[in-house]
Amino acid sequence: MVTTNRLEIGAEVVCGDGKRIGTVKEVVGDRFKVERRLLPDFWLANEYVDHSSDGIVQMVLTKEGIGAARVAAPRS
Repeated sequence: MVTTNRLEIGAEVVCGDGKRIGTVKEVVGDRFKVERRLLPDFWLANEYVDHSSDGIVQMVLTKEGIGAARVAAPRS
């Protein structure tokens, strides 16, 4: 895995309720892209990360709260 700002590309993203939602695909500034199999990818703000270690990004949000927390892709 490649470390980018405190998040690792390829790390598993896990919600506060323990449900896996995908992996970190890209990190740009204050946000990161979550890659999901067979579903569209989306961006989340780093502020919702509780902690990140050992290839796991633990979010403070539950799976139900993720939809409302999505942010726009960063400007190129």
